[in-house]
Amino acid sequence: MRVGLSVVTILAALTAAQAWADGEVLHEFVPDVDPNEPVAALAELGAAPDVILYDGEVLTAPSAQDAPAEAPPMVATAGDGVLGDAPGQRSPSFRPDRLTELEGTLQYYAAFTPSIAPFKRVTSLDAVRLDADGRTPVLGIHDPRRRSVAIEGAEAEPPDTRPRDRFWGEAKLEFAGGRVLPLPSVSPESRILSLRSEPESDLTIERDAAGNFFAVARGEPPAGEVFVAFLTDAPRSYFAAELPRARVDALARELPPLDDDVRARALAFAAELGISQRSDLAHALSALTAHFRAFEESAQPPPDSGDIYLDLVRAKKGVCRHRAYGFVVTAQALGIPARFVQNEAHSWVEVKLPRLGWMRVDLGGAAHGLSAHGAHDKPQYQAALPDPLPRPAAYEESYSLLGRNTSGLRKPSLEQLQGRWVAPAEQGAAAQAAGKASFMAGPSAHGARDTSGRAPLAIALRERRLQVQRGSELELHGRVQDGAGAGVSGLRIEVSLAAEQRRERMLLGVTVSGVGGEFQGRFGVPPDLAAGDYRLVVVTPGNDRYLPALAE
Repeated sequence: MRVGLSVVTILAALTAAQAWADGEVLHEFVPDVDPNEPVAALAELGAAPDVILYDGEVLTAPSAQDAPAEAPPMVATAGDGVLGDAPGQRSPSFRPDRLTELEGTLQYYAAFTPSIAPFKRVTSLDAVRLDADGRTPVLGIHDPRRRSVAIEGAEAEPPDTRPRDRFWGEAKLEFAGGRVLPLPSVSPESRILSLRSEPESDLTIERDAAGNFFAVARGEPPAGEVFVAFLTDAPRSYFAAELPRARVDALARELPPLDDDVRARALAFAAELGISQRSDLAHALSALTAHFRAFEESAQPPPDSGDIYLDLVRAKKGVCRHRAYGFVVTAQALGIPARFVQNEAHSWVEVKLPRLGWMRVDLGGAAHGLSAHGAHDKPQYQAALPDPLPRPAAYEESYSLLGRNTSGLRKPSLEQLQGRWVAPAEQGAAAQAAGKASFMAGPSAHGARDTSGRAPLAIALRERRLQVQRGSELELHGRVQDGAGAGVSGLRIEVSLAAEQRRERMLLGVTVSGVGGEFQGRFGVPPDLAAGDYRLVVVTPGNDRYLPALAE
């Protein structure tokens, strides 16, 4: 319920009230803020930079003591480029195969918090070359030279204006086979903000032109296993972005050389999909994604014409690696920078968009099941925008099968499913979808009563009348309490402004409730904000024990 709404007007008017989250989801989804914005809140916890905030949870740095014992270490031995990468290994190449049948239960080892299962980047391949047979396109790395990656620090300014989200990374490193090891990453444009090793070791981070990250031991490699914990980030647009208006070959100059015969075959196939080098980029990506997401797993491989690329793409048969392989060859022939990305459990692609950078495109390709290790206690990362590309029925059905046989992931609550980008076909079945693998969750426009047994919360603001001028700071004090009046600490608090008669909100910043449920913060008001009446909207998304609450 909502009570006691009060209004004052100075240069910009703000209103504040108290509202109980009595079982109804009272707030609409507000994306996480840029990683630099929660700094004041982290400092209040006295733990910066050892914690990050995500979806109402305070996430602490990983430690060797909490690392899953079964997690394999990263090793210097390279994978063979056949099927999926072995855990801990990175393949320098990939050669297609004709094993297109549904795979067994896959083992996935989580490396990031929030979890991005099953999309941990281990191998990234950016070049299409001819195999020794002179006919088969194979994938490799165009420029394997490694360049140093700076440890920028938790307070480092972003390199551009794209919003970024932060992640804790962790890995075990075994240097017995060499001093250069693969390091998992979230995105090709991730930064390394902090790095800690147990036992303490002299390590540097490097990256090649395909976006592969490396942990490198200086001097004599450490003896025994080394645990590393690192703070990293990724542009939010990597996970989903609105497709820009551009020619399909707008970035073709950035591509590695492509054999003329491969290009001719790939362009002939692209023409069958109605796309060419003169197509609009958004149209081409939609057509490619619709085609490769519509593949089906099959125990009967496509007929062998001697051209495995055309056999696979025309038959529309195969699992994730066949889809990603065919997509990359075709996209590069069209002039789209595209990469094949893989780990021990999954393969997908990345495409580079003008002005936006790299974006992940998942093409599906299921297995009998997925067993995730080290992810059961991690929140699942959710993209801030919906998937902009087609999701044919075969793609949805493929993930539905996988979701029914997934273990080791924290399952989303009903409220989480309904606050995220859920495909339209899933909106009417959110309760049934709660058992799906959480990487398939996404946003519904409908609220629902929570049935999880979580307790209600209330947000009380100390100031009943607030005054603020444009370009100055809004100082806010409040308290979060449960139904018995006891304060609740460690909750994310989001502070926004909303114009009257409009649902859009301007997020000013976040803080965290401390001892006794008390919270406070200073939030900058944009100097170009129009004068007038505004509502002050204060939200907590709650957590696994408490429901969301809102005051406005």
